[in-house]
Amino acid sequence: MNTSTIAPISKHAKALPEQLILDRLRDDRRFTVEEVLRQVPELSWAQLFLAMDILSRRGDVELRRQGFTYTLKRIRTSGSGA
Repeated sequence: MNTSTIAPISKHAKALPEQLILDRLRDDRRFTVEEVLRQVPELSWAQLFLAMDILSRRGDVELRRQGFTYTLKRIRTSGSGA
């Protein structure tokens, strides 16, 4: 097998969509859904919304509707279990 034709594995290749999102929500501020999607272009809209739902139900993020958009804010850091 010729291994020179195999593409290198990205550091996020095996990461779950939820972890990709949490990795980008480091700042203590709210992000719109559009901002998050721009930061994780490897995710589709469907993957992003499913991951936001999981994170919200798990208590990792706060999801709020503001007008016609939703915002996301990290409310718990990994390792600070409840």
